[in-house]
Amino acid sequence: MRKSMSKVREGLSLSSKPGISLALRGGLREAMETYGEAISMAEVGELSIAREIMGDFHAEHRKILVLAEGDGVPEAMIAYAVNLAERLGFDLVLLSIDDASRNGSYFEDRSRLAGQPLLDEAARRGVSCAHLLRQGTRDEVLNTVSVELRRVEFVITRRAESERRHAALTVPEFSLKC
Repeated sequence: MRKSMSKVREGLSLSSKPGISLALRGGLREAMETYGEAISMAEVGELSIAREIMGDFHAEHRKILVLAEGDGVPEAMIAYAVNLAERLGFDLVLLSIDDASRNGSYFEDRSRLAGQPLLDEAARRGVSCAHLLRQGTRDEVLNTVSVELRRVEFVITRRAESERRHAALTVPEFSLKC
């Protein structure tokens, strides 16, 4: 039964240990798929597999994605993001996006320097924080990274409301005026 259930739906991958390993992509649909899979396993008597599925899902930390602009992250945005992540128990991920108009090494150096204050404040407050550097258009990269990271709850940006209305993001976006 275990082998046939593990091949029920595309998107499942077998792990080296017995059972099922889900590649979660974040979001409501994926959460419902995970719950459905765990319930299915429990209904056929595979309680340990059901517990494993739910344990892996809930072990993944929720994240707040912070979009860095060319000039870095303003102090007010740093304070807000770190404080919010600390209170909610979420991780922070700083995202710097290069639209490919700049020299790659220049972008990397400038982004690392501009992102350091957020990384330092997060470390000082005990909040887990990572910094990602990506190339592409802003909305495309935001959507891709949100899927890759899993459990991204929302994005914090400085984007104007008029720009935000036209964006097609898969996660909620909150803009700070700073």
